[in-house]
This record gives sequence, structure tokens and C-alpha cells, in this order.
Amino acid sequence: MINNEHNPIAIRISNIQSLWIENREKHPDSKIYCLVCEPADYQLIEGFIRLEASEHGCTSDIIVGFKTDFDNKTDFYRFLIKEWISSFSVDAEENPDWDWGDFSSFKSESASVDVLNENQLRDLYIRLVTSFKEFVGNENLLGITLFISRIGDVETLNEAIKDIVERLPEGVALILIDYKKRDVYNTLLSEMKDKVCLIDIPNQNMAGAYKEIATQGDTHDPKVKYRKCLFDLGEAASKGNKDEAKKLGNELIKLSREIGGTAFMASSYLIFGGFMVKFHREAGFCHDLLDKGIALVLPKYREEQECAQILLQLHNYKGTVHSYNKDINGAVNQFMTAVRIAKELDMRTEVVNEYNYALLMALKKDRLTYEPILNEAFEYGYSLPDEELRIINLSFIASTYLDKEYRLDSSTRDEITKRMSDLYGKDWQLSTKELAAKLEAEYSLKHQK
Repeated sequence: MINNEHNPIAIRISNIQSLWIENREKHPDSKIYCLVCEPADYQLIEGFIRLEASEHGCTSDIIVGFKTDFDNKTDFYRFLIKEWISSFSVDAEENPDWDWGDFSSFKSESASVDVLNENQLRDLYIRLVTSFKEFVGNENLLGITLFISRIGDVETLNEAIKDIVERLPEGVALILIDYKKRDVYNTLLSEMKDKVCLIDIPNQNMAGAYKEIATQGDTHDPKVKYRKCLFDLGEAASKGNKDEAKKLGNELIKLSREIGGTAFMASSYLIFGGFMVKFHREAGFCHDLLDKGIALVLPKYREEQECAQILLQLHNYKGTVHSYNKDINGAVNQFMTAVRIAKELDMRTEVVNEYNYALLMALKKDRLTYEPILNEAFEYGYSLPDEELRIINLSFIASTYLDKEYRLDSSTRDEITKRMSDLYGKDWQLSTKELAAKLEAEYSLKHQK
């Protein structure tokens, strides 16, 4: 067990360790151990697996973990093989006394996995795992943890895991993690229920853990007071308690003055204003807070990058407040102000991002409003070299330009389309809707209902 009674994270990981030990004792022969948790607790599960995979683990089980996405069985099996070989190669360098006799043979076989079909890859993976289990011995469970982030096809993923589990040797099991109510592995768990151990992880109250960590220290220290006040402000705002939020926000500003630092004080106005945005009929109050933050960083943004970043965020939040109040022109003006500041400082990523926000707003108006912004945004972004555009996503601006600029000739359209396809893939325009939705959500630009 983790011996750290004062560490909130360690305590929670210890809770998971206890649940693991309890369930392993009750179900020693399961082939699938599925830990089901709240989304906020997912990182705790990762921490538990990392701990158990290290020399500091509390069980005798041998735990390994692999992170991947899932698109299809072939790529999935291929990844598992390559990653196993790669991971062991690194570990073997640090532990030269390890003597997995078949490793060299599997390493040679892995060089040709790109030409193997789905079944060949699956069988190679099973042979590899079986050999590794013989290498580590039969006394302990070998638990293979699969952290699967993006899932392209849930049904096929369930089939792939079932294909593996049915062929695993004795003493080897898969460890899966799922969110409560997501039920990704329902089909698998139902079909293999006699071989499954479902471990329900109670809500570990990670918000409370973070608050405990943030507020540890001398209770008279302004920084400790500030962190506690910040958490309390967030809780008050989430509960819709406007009067309490205002009281705590003013306390936050007061504490920021005690701590000092222009950027820090301005960020406190930004935080306070950000929490107040959600409250009805507080637009004037929000603008007042954000304007005070702007007044602080405006004299220093050219010399201090931190002040520049906060200045952009302050204008973005002012744009958000305007959009909440259906003042599209006001929102556009704020985002375009941020564009000018970012251009002045040659912050190219920020320039394109601010153009995105301005364009999202302007498109809610007529052509006279959005066309100048669209042309300016496209001209700026398209002039950037490919190396930068691979990092700075221009697809929303480019797609909108192709859609709205009817005067383009076919050769110019083809040239733009080809360049975007080369940069972002053939489906670059399909991803534009996703990007637009992400931009909308990022600064809550949708009108309040």
C-alpha cells in the first residue's frame, strides 16, 4: 500500500489498490478485469496501473499497460505487437540480466508485421504473450492493461478483445477501463460474463482532492488563501449562488493585490469575470471586471508575454459577454482587437485563432459584416508556410472562403483545395464542422437559451 496518509491522491490510489486486491482474491481466474470509474477518476486509474507496473506496486501481479486508439483489428493487433517489442527493448537495456530467450526471434518477426493479415497478427501476438508469460513465470498474474482512447468501431473492438481473451494462456488476463454509463464493453462483458470481474470504482471526489492539495500549507499565507478562495468561488458559481460568487470574487482580487504581480492581478480579474459570465443580467459587471484587467496589462503587454496572453483572453471574454447578450458587432470588435494585438506581437497561432472567433461571430450577420474579415483572415493565413500551417489549423477559414467567395476561378479553387488536402488530409472539409463546433464551445459563443 502507499504509505502517505496526508497525500489526497495517494489515499485515493490506495483505495483502488484495496479494491483490486479484494476482487483479485475473489476472482483469481478471471480473464478480464474491467475497472469502471467516473470520468474524473480516469487519471487515478492510470496512476494505479503505473504504480503497479513499477517496483512500488502493492500486489504480486505483473501489470503492464498500453495506450492506443482503435480503428480496426489489423492496426490494433499490429500496434500491440510493435509496442510490446519496443517497450521490452527499452526495459532490457536497463536490465541486462533479463533473458527472455524468444525475444530476438519475436523482434525479427515484428519487422514484417506490416504485411501480415488480421489473423496472422492476432496469432503472433498470442504467441508473443504466451512466451513472455513463460519467461516471467507462472506464479503471478500477467495483467495486460489496454487504455483505449478513441474508438472508431465499438462492436469490432469488442470482437477483437474477445478474440484475444479466448486465446490467452493460463495466468494472463486483460485489464480494461471504462467510464460509468459509457458501457463500451457491454457486449464483451455479457458474452464472457463467466470470465469477467467487474470492479466498480466509487466516486473518488477528485475535485475535493485537488482542493486539498491546493490549500495545503500555512493558512495565513496569502497564496494559500487565494487558492482556497478560487476553489470556493468556482463552487459558488457552479451552484448559481451569485451573491456568494461576488463576495468571493472580490476577496480573490484583494488577495491578488497582496500577492502582487501585474499579470497575476489581471488574471484574477479574468477569472472573476469568467465565473460571472454565466449569471443573468451581469454583463455590465463582467465588462467592468475585464476592463480593469485590461487596464493593468495594457502598459506592459509589449514587453511581457504573459501580459500579452492575458490581454488576448480578456478581450476574448469581453467578446463572449457581448455574444451572450446578442451583441454580435460588439463581439466581433473584441475578437478583431485581439487579432490586431496578436499581429502586432507576431503571435501567428493566436492571430489565426482570433480570426476564427471573429469569423464565427461575423457569419451570424450579413455579407457586409463577414466578407472583409473572411478575406483578411484568409489572406493572412494562406500566406503562412506549410510548416506553420500544419500546426495552425486554417481549415475553417479556408473552407468558409471557398464556400462564400463566389468570384474564385476553378484553378484557384483547385489550388486551395489541394494545399488544404496536403496539409490536413483528404477529409479536411469534413473536419471543419468539428473545428467550428469546438471553437463555439471553447468560448461559449452560442447565444444563451
